[in-house]
Amino acid sequence: MKIDRSDIEHLINTQLKGLSTSKSLKYQFKYQLIELNIPVEVIDSLLKKEEYVAQYITQIDASILYGVCQALFSVTGNEQLDPNQLFGKREIRDAQDNLKSIVQKRKELPISFSDTTMLKFDSYITKIAIADLVKMSESQLIVYDYETQRGAKYTVNQSGGVVKTPIVNKTSVKRIATKMADNHYFEDMITLNVYSTEVDPVTYHEDSRTLTINDGAIISILDGFHRLQGAVAALQMNPNLDLDMILSIRSYDHETAQKYFGQINTINVLKKERRDELAQERMSDKVVAILQRKSEIGKHIASATTVNELAGELTTFDIMSYSIDRMYHFDRQLDVIKTSNYLNDFFTYLVGSYPDEFSIDANKRKTPIMSHPLMFIGYIVLSKFMKDHDIGLDEIEKYVNSIIFDYKELELLLNAKKSLTGNKRIRNQIINHFDSTLRGE
Repeated sequence: MKIDRSDIEHLINTQLKGLSTSKSLKYQFKYQLIELNIPVEVIDSLLKKEEYVAQYITQIDASILYGVCQALFSVTGNEQLDPNQLFGKREIRDAQDNLKSIVQKRKELPISFSDTTMLKFDSYITKIAIADLVKMSESQLIVYDYETQRGAKYTVNQSGGVVKTPIVNKTSVKRIATKMADNHYFEDMITLNVYSTEVDPVTYHEDSRTLTINDGAIISILDGFHRLQGAVAALQMNPNLDLDMILSIRSYDHETAQKYFGQINTINVLKKERRDELAQERMSDKVVAILQRKSEIGKHIASATTVNELAGELTTFDIMSYSIDRMYHFDRQLDVIKTSNYLNDFFTYLVGSYPDEFSIDANKRKTPIMSHPLMFIGYIVLSKFMKDHDIGLDEIEKYVNSIIFDYKELELLLNAKKSLTGNKRIRNQIINHFDSTLRGE
Protein backbone atom coordinates (compact mmCIF):
# COMPACT_ATOMS: atom_id res chain seq x y z
CA MET A 1 0.00 0.00 0.00
CA LYS A 2 1.23 3.47 -0.85
CA ILE A 3 -0.03 4.89 2.45
CA ASP A 4 -0.64 3.36 5.86
CA ARG A 5 -3.67 1.04 6.02
CA SER A 6 -5.13 2.94 8.99
CA ASP A 7 -5.19 6.09 6.83
CA ILE A 8 -7.10 4.23 4.12
CA GLU A 9 -9.58 2.97 6.73
CA HIS A 10 -10.04 6.55 7.97
CA LEU A 11 -10.75 7.77 4.43
CA ILE A 12 -13.33 5.01 3.94
CA ASN A 13 -15.08 5.76 7.25
CA THR A 14 -15.24 9.47 6.44
CA GLN A 15 -16.72 8.83 3.00
CA LEU A 16 -19.24 6.29 4.31
CA LYS A 17 -20.54 8.91 6.76
CA GLY A 18 -21.23 11.14 3.78
CA LEU A 19 -23.12 8.36 2.01
CA SER A 20 -25.35 7.62 5.00
CA THR A 21 -27.59 10.63 4.30
CA SER A 22 -28.18 9.82 0.63
CA LYS A 23 -30.35 6.87 -0.31
CA SER A 24 -29.32 7.23 -3.96
CA LEU A 25 -25.59 7.18 -3.23
CA LYS A 26 -25.98 4.19 -0.90
CA TYR A 27 -27.79 2.32 -3.66
CA GLN A 28 -25.06 3.16 -6.18
CA PHE A 29 -22.38 2.12 -3.69
CA LYS A 30 -24.10 -1.21 -3.07
CA TYR A 31 -24.47 -1.75 -6.82
CA GLN A 32 -20.76 -1.10 -7.39
CA LEU A 33 -19.83 -3.54 -4.64
CA ILE A 34 -21.99 -6.22 -6.24
CA GLU A 35 -20.36 -5.54 -9.61
CA LEU A 36 -16.95 -6.03 -7.99
CA ASN A 37 -18.13 -9.38 -6.56
CA ILE A 38 -17.84 -8.28 -2.95
CA PRO A 39 -19.56 -10.97 -0.78
CA VAL A 40 -23.12 -10.21 0.30
CA GLU A 41 -22.34 -10.39 4.02
CA VAL A 42 -19.56 -7.80 3.57
CA ILE A 43 -21.93 -5.43 1.77
CA ASP A 44 -24.50 -5.80 4.55
CA SER A 45 -21.84 -5.10 7.19
CA LEU A 46 -20.61 -1.96 5.41
CA LEU A 47 -24.12 -0.50 5.48
CA LYS A 48 -24.62 -0.95 9.22
CA LYS A 49 -24.18 1.66 11.97
CA GLU A 50 -21.09 3.86 11.98
CA GLU A 51 -19.54 2.38 15.13
CA TYR A 52 -19.86 -1.17 13.81
CA VAL A 53 -18.46 -0.30 10.38
CA ALA A 54 -15.40 1.43 11.85
CA GLN A 55 -14.50 -1.76 13.71
CA TYR A 56 -15.46 -4.06 10.84
CA ILE A 57 -13.22 -2.35 8.27
CA THR A 58 -10.14 -3.13 10.33
CA GLN A 59 -10.88 -6.86 9.90
CA ILE A 60 -11.40 -7.12 6.12
CA ASP A 61 -8.58 -8.35 3.92
CA ALA A 62 -6.64 -6.22 1.43
CA SER A 63 -8.64 -7.41 -1.60
CA ILE A 64 -11.94 -6.37 -0.05
CA LEU A 65 -10.35 -3.09 1.09
CA TYR A 66 -9.36 -2.39 -2.51
CA GLY A 67 -12.90 -3.20 -3.69
CA VAL A 68 -14.47 -0.82 -1.17
CA CYS A 69 -12.13 1.99 -2.25
CA GLN A 70 -12.88 1.33 -5.92
CA ALA A 71 -16.65 1.36 -5.29
CA LEU A 72 -16.50 4.60 -3.28
CA PHE A 73 -14.28 6.24 -5.92
CA SER A 74 -16.68 5.21 -8.71
CA VAL A 75 -19.69 6.62 -6.86
CA THR A 76 -18.26 9.83 -5.40
CA GLY A 77 -15.32 10.70 -7.64
CA ASN A 78 -13.28 11.45 -4.51
CA GLU A 79 -9.70 11.25 -5.80
CA GLN A 80 -8.42 10.51 -2.30
CA LEU A 81 -10.04 7.09 -2.70
CA ASP A 82 -8.66 6.39 -6.18
CA PRO A 83 -7.15 2.89 -5.78
CA ASN A 84 -4.25 3.93 -8.03
CA GLN A 85 -3.28 6.49 -5.39
CA LEU A 86 -3.54 4.00 -2.53
CA PHE A 87 -2.34 0.63 -3.84
CA GLY A 88 0.57 -0.60 -5.94
CA LYS A 89 -0.02 -2.08 -9.41
CA ARG A 90 0.64 -5.62 -8.25
CA GLU A 91 -1.63 -5.18 -5.20
CA ILE A 92 -4.43 -4.01 -7.50
CA ARG A 93 -3.90 -6.92 -9.90
CA ASP A 94 -3.88 -9.46 -7.06
CA ALA A 95 -6.96 -7.91 -5.47
CA GLN A 96 -8.87 -8.01 -8.76
CA ASP A 97 -7.91 -11.66 -9.27
CA ASN A 98 -9.01 -12.52 -5.72
CA LEU A 99 -12.36 -10.79 -6.17
CA LYS A 100 -12.96 -12.62 -9.44
CA SER A 101 -12.25 -15.92 -7.72
CA ILE A 102 -15.09 -15.25 -5.28
CA VAL A 103 -17.53 -15.64 -8.17
CA GLN A 104 -16.00 -19.00 -9.06
CA LYS A 105 -16.52 -20.17 -5.49
CA ARG A 106 -20.20 -19.32 -5.48
CA LYS A 107 -22.48 -22.30 -5.61
CA GLU A 108 -25.12 -22.64 -8.27
CA LEU A 109 -27.92 -25.08 -8.89
CA PRO A 110 -28.10 -27.97 -9.53
CA ILE A 111 -26.42 -29.26 -6.36
CA SER A 112 -26.10 -32.97 -5.54
CA PHE A 113 -25.75 -34.70 -2.18
CA SER A 114 -24.33 -38.23 -1.94
CA ASP A 115 -25.10 -40.76 0.81
CA THR A 116 -28.67 -39.51 1.02
CA THR A 117 -31.46 -41.58 2.55
CA MET A 118 -35.02 -41.12 1.32
CA LEU A 119 -37.45 -41.31 4.24
CA LYS A 120 -40.50 -40.47 2.11
CA PHE A 121 -41.04 -39.08 -1.38
CA ASP A 122 -40.73 -35.56 0.06
CA SER A 123 -38.26 -36.11 2.91
CA TYR A 124 -34.53 -36.88 2.75
CA ILE A 125 -31.61 -36.98 5.18
CA THR A 126 -27.88 -36.52 4.53
CA LYS A 127 -24.95 -34.49 5.87
CA ILE A 128 -23.20 -31.30 4.80
CA ALA A 129 -19.92 -29.62 5.70
CA ILE A 130 -20.54 -26.35 7.47
CA ALA A 131 -18.35 -24.54 4.94
CA ASP A 132 -20.56 -25.81 2.08
CA LEU A 133 -23.72 -24.81 3.93
CA VAL A 134 -22.40 -21.29 4.49
CA LYS A 135 -21.29 -21.10 0.87
CA MET A 136 -24.85 -21.93 -0.22
CA SER A 137 -26.11 -19.12 2.00
CA GLU A 138 -23.53 -16.61 0.80
CA SER A 139 -24.34 -17.57 -2.79
CA GLN A 140 -27.92 -16.47 -1.99
CA LEU A 141 -29.27 -19.95 -2.68
CA ILE A 142 -31.03 -20.16 0.70
CA VAL A 143 -33.88 -17.74 1.32
CA TYR A 144 -35.82 -16.85 4.46
CA ASP A 145 -39.52 -17.47 3.83
CA TYR A 146 -41.37 -15.21 6.27
CA GLU A 147 -44.66 -17.09 5.90
CA THR A 148 -43.18 -20.42 7.02
CA GLN A 149 -40.91 -19.00 9.72
CA ARG A 150 -41.22 -16.98 12.91
CA GLY A 151 -42.62 -14.00 11.07
CA ALA A 152 -40.90 -10.65 10.77
CA LYS A 153 -40.05 -7.51 12.66
CA TYR A 154 -40.33 -4.06 11.12
CA THR A 155 -37.98 -1.11 11.53
CA VAL A 156 -37.75 2.35 10.00
CA ASN A 157 -34.60 3.04 8.01
CA GLN A 158 -32.82 6.38 7.66
CA SER A 159 -34.91 7.41 4.67
CA GLY A 160 -38.15 6.72 6.55
CA GLY A 161 -38.98 3.48 4.78
CA VAL A 162 -40.22 0.37 6.59
CA VAL A 163 -37.76 -2.52 6.48
CA LYS A 164 -38.87 -6.13 6.99
CA THR A 165 -36.27 -8.34 8.68
CA PRO A 166 -36.22 -11.85 10.18
CA ILE A 167 -36.83 -12.31 13.90
CA VAL A 168 -33.42 -13.28 15.29
CA ASN A 169 -32.21 -13.97 18.81
CA LYS A 170 -28.75 -12.38 18.52
CA THR A 171 -27.61 -13.82 21.84
CA SER A 172 -28.41 -17.32 20.60
CA VAL A 173 -26.55 -16.74 17.32
CA LYS A 174 -23.48 -15.44 19.15
CA ARG A 175 -23.49 -18.41 21.54
CA ILE A 176 -23.75 -20.90 18.66
CA ALA A 177 -21.01 -19.13 16.69
CA THR A 178 -18.60 -19.14 19.62
CA LYS A 179 -19.10 -22.84 20.30
CA MET A 180 -18.71 -23.71 16.63
CA ALA A 181 -15.55 -21.62 16.24
CA ASP A 182 -14.05 -23.26 19.34
CA ASN A 183 -14.97 -26.76 18.09
CA HIS A 184 -17.24 -27.28 21.09
CA TYR A 185 -20.46 -27.57 19.08
CA PHE A 186 -22.04 -30.99 18.57
CA GLU A 187 -23.36 -31.74 15.10
CA ASP A 188 -26.94 -30.54 14.80
CA MET A 189 -29.65 -30.58 12.17
CA ILE A 190 -30.50 -27.98 9.54
CA THR A 191 -33.76 -28.42 7.63
CA LEU A 192 -34.16 -26.97 4.15
CA ASN A 193 -37.32 -26.90 2.08
CA VAL A 194 -36.94 -27.19 -1.69
CA TYR A 195 -39.95 -26.26 -3.80
CA SER A 196 -41.05 -25.05 -7.21
CA THR A 197 -44.21 -24.78 -9.27
CA GLU A 198 -42.27 -24.79 -12.54
CA VAL A 199 -39.71 -27.62 -12.29
CA ASP A 200 -39.27 -30.82 -10.31
CA PRO A 201 -37.59 -29.45 -7.15
CA VAL A 202 -35.48 -32.54 -6.47
CA THR A 203 -34.42 -35.77 -8.16
CA TYR A 204 -33.44 -38.84 -6.15
CA HIS A 205 -31.33 -41.63 -7.66
CA GLU A 206 -31.98 -44.66 -5.51
CA ASP A 207 -29.17 -46.77 -6.97
CA SER A 208 -26.48 -44.22 -6.09
CA ARG A 209 -28.35 -42.70 -3.11
CA THR A 210 -27.81 -39.26 -4.62
CA LEU A 211 -30.24 -36.36 -4.22
CA THR A 212 -30.06 -33.45 -6.64
CA ILE A 213 -31.64 -30.05 -6.05
CA ASN A 214 -32.58 -29.03 -9.58
CA ASP A 215 -31.95 -25.72 -11.29
CA GLY A 216 -34.98 -23.46 -10.93
CA ALA A 217 -35.95 -24.73 -7.47
CA ILE A 218 -36.21 -22.42 -4.47
CA ILE A 219 -34.47 -23.36 -1.23
CA SER A 220 -35.74 -21.93 2.03
CA ILE A 221 -34.53 -22.48 5.58
CA LEU A 222 -37.27 -24.39 7.37
CA ASP A 223 -35.52 -25.04 10.68
CA GLY A 224 -32.12 -23.93 11.90
CA PHE A 225 -31.96 -20.28 10.87
CA HIS A 226 -30.10 -19.37 14.07
CA ARG A 227 -27.67 -22.26 13.49
CA LEU A 228 -27.08 -21.08 9.94
CA GLN A 229 -26.40 -17.51 11.09
CA GLY A 230 -24.12 -18.88 13.79
CA ALA A 231 -22.24 -20.92 11.18
CA VAL A 232 -21.67 -17.84 9.01
CA ALA A 233 -20.22 -15.97 11.99
CA ALA A 234 -18.19 -18.99 13.15
CA LEU A 235 -16.40 -19.32 9.81
CA GLN A 236 -15.40 -15.67 10.00
CA MET A 237 -13.93 -16.34 13.45
CA ASN A 238 -12.33 -19.65 12.45
CA PRO A 239 -11.91 -20.05 8.65
CA ASN A 240 -10.46 -23.54 9.15
CA LEU A 241 -13.53 -24.81 10.98
CA ASP A 242 -14.21 -28.47 10.15
CA LEU A 243 -17.72 -29.47 11.18
CA ASP A 244 -20.44 -31.54 9.53
CA MET A 245 -24.12 -30.85 10.08
CA ILE A 246 -27.04 -33.23 9.68
CA LEU A 247 -29.04 -31.98 6.69
CA SER A 248 -32.74 -32.69 6.36
CA ILE A 249 -34.15 -31.80 2.95
CA ARG A 250 -37.91 -31.56 2.53
CA SER A 251 -39.90 -30.86 -0.59
CA TYR A 252 -43.10 -29.42 0.84
CA ASP A 253 -45.71 -27.11 -0.59
CA HIS A 254 -46.44 -23.86 1.22
CA GLU A 255 -49.17 -25.18 3.53
CA THR A 256 -47.25 -28.32 4.52
CA ALA A 257 -44.13 -26.27 5.26
CA GLN A 258 -46.15 -24.03 7.59
CA LYS A 259 -47.57 -27.01 9.45
CA TYR A 260 -44.14 -28.61 9.77
CA PHE A 261 -42.64 -25.48 11.27
CA GLY A 262 -45.57 -25.23 13.66
CA GLN A 263 -44.78 -28.77 14.84
CA ILE A 264 -41.12 -28.11 15.58
CA ASN A 265 -39.98 -27.34 19.10
CA THR A 266 -36.62 -25.55 19.10
CA ILE A 267 -34.52 -23.81 21.70
CA ASN A 268 -35.89 -20.47 20.51
CA VAL A 269 -39.50 -21.26 21.37
CA LEU A 270 -42.22 -19.83 19.17
CA LYS A 271 -44.83 -17.58 20.68
CA LYS A 272 -48.07 -19.50 21.15
CA GLU A 273 -49.97 -17.36 18.65
CA ARG A 274 -47.45 -17.95 15.87
CA ARG A 275 -47.23 -21.67 16.68
CA ASP A 276 -51.02 -21.99 16.49
CA GLU A 277 -51.06 -20.06 13.24
CA LEU A 278 -48.56 -22.41 11.61
CA ALA A 279 -50.01 -25.61 13.04
CA GLN A 280 -53.55 -24.64 11.94
CA GLU A 281 -55.20 -27.20 14.18
CA ARG A 282 -58.61 -25.50 14.27
CA MET A 283 -60.73 -25.13 11.16
CA SER A 284 -60.86 -21.41 11.91
CA ASP A 285 -57.05 -21.29 11.73
CA LYS A 286 -57.28 -22.52 8.15
CA VAL A 287 -59.85 -19.86 7.33
CA VAL A 288 -57.58 -17.09 8.62
CA ALA A 289 -54.61 -18.57 6.76
CA ILE A 290 -56.62 -18.37 3.53
CA LEU A 291 -57.68 -14.79 4.33
CA GLN A 292 -54.03 -13.86 4.90
CA ARG A 293 -53.18 -14.98 1.39
CA LYS A 294 -56.26 -13.83 -0.51
CA SER A 295 -58.32 -11.19 1.29
CA GLU A 296 -58.27 -7.41 1.30
CA ILE A 297 -56.92 -7.38 4.86
CA GLY A 298 -54.65 -10.41 4.49
CA LYS A 299 -51.36 -8.54 4.79
CA HIS A 300 -52.68 -6.61 7.77
CA ILE A 301 -53.23 -9.69 9.97
CA ALA A 302 -50.28 -9.94 12.38
CA SER A 303 -48.71 -13.23 13.42
CA ALA A 304 -47.51 -11.72 16.70
CA THR A 305 -49.47 -10.99 19.86
CA THR A 306 -49.55 -7.28 19.04
CA VAL A 307 -49.99 -5.24 15.88
CA ASN A 308 -47.23 -3.20 14.29
CA GLU A 309 -48.62 0.06 12.90
CA LEU A 310 -45.43 0.69 10.92
CA ALA A 311 -46.19 -2.46 8.93
CA GLY A 312 -49.85 -1.50 8.52
CA GLU A 313 -51.10 -4.34 10.72
CA LEU A 314 -54.67 -4.04 11.99
CA THR A 315 -55.44 -7.17 14.00
CA THR A 316 -53.91 -10.53 14.91
CA PHE A 317 -54.24 -14.09 13.67
CA ASP A 318 -55.30 -15.21 17.14
CA ILE A 319 -58.11 -12.64 17.44
CA MET A 320 -59.47 -13.51 14.01
CA SER A 321 -59.31 -17.26 14.55
CA TYR A 322 -60.93 -17.10 17.99
CA SER A 323 -63.82 -15.00 16.65
CA ILE A 324 -64.41 -17.18 13.61
CA ASP A 325 -64.27 -20.33 15.74
CA ARG A 326 -66.94 -18.87 18.04
CA MET A 327 -69.26 -17.60 15.33
CA TYR A 328 -69.02 -20.16 12.53
CA HIS A 329 -69.70 -23.90 12.56
CA PHE A 330 -67.30 -26.31 10.86
CA ASP A 331 -67.83 -30.00 10.14
CA ARG A 332 -65.57 -30.53 7.14
CA GLN A 333 -63.09 -28.90 4.79
CA LEU A 334 -65.90 -27.65 2.54
CA ASP A 335 -67.08 -25.43 5.41
CA VAL A 336 -63.61 -23.87 5.54
CA ILE A 337 -63.75 -23.04 1.83
CA LYS A 338 -67.28 -21.60 1.99
CA THR A 339 -66.54 -19.52 5.09
CA SER A 340 -63.27 -18.15 3.77
CA ASN A 341 -64.91 -17.23 0.45
CA TYR A 342 -67.70 -15.38 2.22
CA LEU A 343 -65.35 -13.54 4.58
CA ASN A 344 -63.11 -12.64 1.67
CA ASP A 345 -66.07 -10.90 0.03
CA PHE A 346 -67.15 -9.38 3.34
CA PHE A 347 -63.79 -7.71 3.98
CA THR A 348 -63.59 -6.52 0.37
CA TYR A 349 -66.84 -4.62 0.92
CA LEU A 350 -65.79 -3.45 4.38
CA VAL A 351 -62.42 -2.02 3.34
CA GLY A 352 -63.86 -0.66 0.10
CA SER A 353 -66.58 1.17 2.02
CA TYR A 354 -64.15 2.69 4.53
CA PRO A 355 -60.79 2.98 2.72
CA ASP A 356 -59.42 5.70 5.00
CA GLU A 357 -60.32 3.87 8.20
CA PHE A 358 -58.28 0.83 7.13
CA SER A 359 -55.49 2.77 5.46
CA ILE A 360 -51.86 1.86 6.16
CA ASP A 361 -51.42 5.55 7.00
CA ALA A 362 -52.91 5.86 10.50
CA ASN A 363 -53.21 9.64 10.06
CA LYS A 364 -56.01 9.12 7.54
CA ARG A 365 -58.21 7.30 10.03
CA LYS A 366 -60.98 9.59 11.29
CA THR A 367 -62.62 7.00 13.55
CA PRO A 368 -59.76 5.12 15.29
CA ILE A 369 -62.13 2.70 17.00
CA MET A 370 -62.92 1.14 13.60
CA SER A 371 -59.35 -0.12 13.17
CA HIS A 372 -58.90 -1.26 16.78
CA PRO A 373 -57.56 -4.86 16.71
CA LEU A 374 -60.44 -6.16 18.85
CA MET A 375 -62.99 -4.41 16.65
CA PHE A 376 -62.42 -7.22 14.18
CA ILE A 377 -64.29 -9.46 16.61
CA GLY A 378 -67.25 -7.20 15.92
CA TYR A 379 -66.79 -7.47 12.18
CA ILE A 380 -66.79 -11.27 12.38
CA VAL A 381 -70.01 -11.16 14.44
CA LEU A 382 -71.50 -8.79 11.87
CA SER A 383 -70.47 -11.03 8.98
CA LYS A 384 -72.27 -14.01 10.52
CA PHE A 385 -75.37 -11.91 11.23
CA MET A 386 -75.54 -10.68 7.64
CA LYS A 387 -74.97 -14.19 6.29
CA ASP A 388 -77.64 -15.77 8.50
CA HIS A 389 -80.18 -13.10 7.55
CA ASP A 390 -79.35 -13.08 3.82
CA ILE A 391 -78.42 -9.40 3.98
CA GLY A 392 -76.56 -8.19 0.91
CA LEU A 393 -73.00 -7.02 1.48
CA ASP A 394 -73.81 -3.78 -0.33
CA GLU A 395 -75.67 -2.81 2.87
CA ILE A 396 -72.56 -3.20 5.01
CA GLU A 397 -72.20 0.52 5.81
CA LYS A 398 -75.66 0.64 7.35
CA TYR A 399 -74.85 -2.20 9.75
CA VAL A 400 -71.30 -1.09 10.55
CA ASN A 401 -72.63 2.33 11.51
CA SER A 402 -75.17 0.67 13.78
CA ILE A 403 -72.56 -1.25 15.78
CA ILE A 404 -70.25 1.75 16.30
CA PHE A 405 -73.09 4.12 17.18
CA ASP A 406 -72.36 4.12 20.93
CA TYR A 407 -68.74 5.18 20.50
CA LYS A 408 -67.86 5.78 24.17
CA GLU A 409 -69.26 2.48 25.45
CA LEU A 410 -67.51 0.61 22.67
CA GLU A 411 -64.21 2.36 23.37
CA LEU A 412 -64.37 1.36 27.04
CA LEU A 413 -65.13 -2.24 26.11
CA LEU A 414 -62.32 -2.57 23.57
CA ASN A 415 -59.77 -0.94 25.85
CA ALA A 416 -60.78 -2.80 29.02
CA LYS A 417 -57.55 -4.80 28.86
CA LYS A 418 -54.26 -3.40 27.58
CA SER A 419 -53.00 -6.72 26.27
CA LEU A 420 -54.58 -8.25 23.17
CA THR A 421 -53.69 -11.80 24.16
CA GLY A 422 -55.56 -14.50 25.98
CA ASN A 423 -58.43 -13.16 28.06
CA LYS A 424 -61.39 -15.12 26.73
CA ARG A 425 -63.72 -13.30 29.11
CA ILE A 426 -63.12 -9.94 27.43
CA ARG A 427 -63.40 -11.44 23.97
CA ASN A 428 -66.65 -13.17 24.84
CA GLN A 429 -68.00 -9.92 26.29
CA ILE A 430 -67.19 -8.19 23.00
CA ILE A 431 -68.91 -10.96 21.02
CA ASN A 432 -72.01 -10.74 23.23
CA HIS A 433 -72.06 -6.94 22.97
CA PHE A 434 -72.09 -6.93 19.17
CA ASP A 435 -74.51 -9.85 18.97
CA SER A 436 -76.97 -8.07 21.28
CA THR A 437 -76.58 -4.78 19.40
CA LEU A 438 -77.33 -6.40 16.05
CA ARG A 439 -80.34 -8.24 17.44
CA GLY A 440 -81.66 -4.99 18.93
CA GLU A 441 -81.54 -6.27 22.49
